Amino acid sequence: MNFETYDTPRTRLEFELRFHYLHSTMKKGKFSVSADVSIEGILNVRKLPNGRIDFLSVNESARLHANTVFHMRNFKPPE
Repeated sequence: MNFETYDTPRTRLEFELRFHYLHSTMKKGKFSVSADVSIEGILNVRKLPNGRIDFLSVNESARLHANTVFHMRNFKPPE
């Protein structure tokens, strides 16, 4: 089996890019999860007055969702 590894964000810009991508994916209606999966962490993410992501509002669940959706953006299922 061929496993691909993904880089974790190294800068604030990379971190915020993932959350902005997740937000746009959700607005387009292209983000769905099982009823058993909680998205409470995503819903609790706040923005600061300057428009930046408030890191104190990001929990592990929100971070994992953002990273996963960002890395899956170019995924092409095998035929």
